[in-house]
Amino acid sequence: METYDSLLASITPGSGETRTIFDPATGGVVGEAPVHTVEDLEAAVTAAVAAQPAWAALGHDGRSAALLKAADAVERSAEELAQLLSREQGKPLNGPNARFEVGACAAWLRATATTELTPEVVVDDGETYAELHY
Repeated sequence: METYDSLLASITPGSGETRTIFDPATGGVVGEAPVHTVEDLEAAVTAAVAAQPAWAALGHDGRSAALLKAADAVERSAEELAQLLSREQGKPLNGPNARFEVGACAAWLRATATTELTPEVVVDDGETYAELHY
C-alpha cells in the first residue's frame, strides 16, 4: 500500500494552461491559476480514493497529528495567506474578513483535530446491538 504522502505527491497539475486572476477591488493582477479539465478532476478523485485506506490506517491520532500540522502551516503563513485572500477576493484585511478567515481556518483545523470520535451506540435493546463508528 502506498503511503498517504506519496499518493498526494502523485497528483499532477493540469495541462499547464492558466488563467489570470484579477483583484476585484483594484483590477490589478494577483497571479495565474491552473485551468483544470474534467480528466484532472477524475484523476484527483481516483487519487483520493486510492489515498483513503492509507489515511484511515493512520488512526485517529495520526489524522489528528496531520490536521494539527496543517494548522501550524496555516498559522506560519497567516499574513501571506490573508494578503492573498484579500487580493483575490477584493475584501478588506481586517474585521471579519481576510485575517479573520485565515485564523478561523487554523482554529477549525485544531478543533477538528481534537474532536474525539468515540463509537456511538445507536441500538441496544437486548436483542440487537449496533454502534456507529466515524
